[in-house]
Amino acid sequence: MHIVVRNELDDDQSRVFLAAYDMAWQRIVEAGLLSRGQYAHAQNILCSHLLRLIRRGERKQTRLASRGVFLICGLLACPDCAYVPGRPVKTSGAQILF
Repeated sequence: MHIVVRNELDDDQSRVFLAAYDMAWQRIVEAGLLSRGQYAHAQNILCSHLLRLIRRGERKQTRLASRGVFLICGLLACPDCAYVPGRPVKTSGAQILF
């Protein structure tokens, strides 16, 4: 997938974003977490999540990738939960903030 980022990221932020995205996506695919039909939606969620974290100041590539994988795993574990970026996912008896 080719990602075009149209925002205010500088060169260093863009480099970190792309590296973290590639790392996270490779882990997700290698783990076999998704069917091919889920790829596009998961890629959009992952991209948005990583961009939000970078805009908030995160610069460590491995931490970004791990948080992206964690988000996708969490959403797969709770398929009936509505995900709104930046808001807790509400489950029966718990709230998870990614």
